[in-house]
Amino acid sequence: MAKYEALHLDPGENVIFEVRKHWIIFLEHTIALSLAAFIPFVVFALLEIFVPTLINVNLPGNEYALFVFFYCIWLLILWISFFVNWTKYYLDVWYVTEKRIIAIDQKRIFSREVSNVRFDKVQDVTVTVKGFIATFLDFGNIEVQTASEDNRDFKMTVVRHPQEVRRIIFNQQNKNSDTRPGV
Repeated sequence: MAKYEALHLDPGENVIFEVRKHWIIFLEHTIALSLAAFIPFVVFALLEIFVPTLINVNLPGNEYALFVFFYCIWLLILWISFFVNWTKYYLDVWYVTEKRIIAIDQKRIFSREVSNVRFDKVQDVTVTVKGFIATFLDFGNIEVQTASEDNRDFKMTVVRHPQEVRRIIFNQQNKNSDTRPGV
């Protein structure tokens, strides 16, 4: 239970389900960064073929060492991008508790937004699954429409097992409406 201490749960409130984005979204970014690691070699080869005079400029020092230096800077930029994307992927999460949904949206590396909605404010849960890959790998988008004062909707894209998440939310909503006094 120490894992959820930062959520500030009510006494007796427990986390039932943790909703995260599907790993495919992170894999897509990782493959793109891996391909981007080879861009300097491709650019260098194309320049050597089409504009050889630009490559054979007499620079003071070793041209190979200069290329390695700038390539290492390029790799550092790609690594930072990977880290920022991983952080956003890992820290974007929804928690479904016995009383509410807590949504944590990691905006930037040091910026996050935490919101929650009680089940009595949930009006509808919409699941959208588009395409063959999304159907095959079982991921989609979830939108929880609320009846709160600010009329804020909760949205999460590329969620694993969206139909199961919808079922759990409706089950909890039904349990809460059955246990409310005066119902």
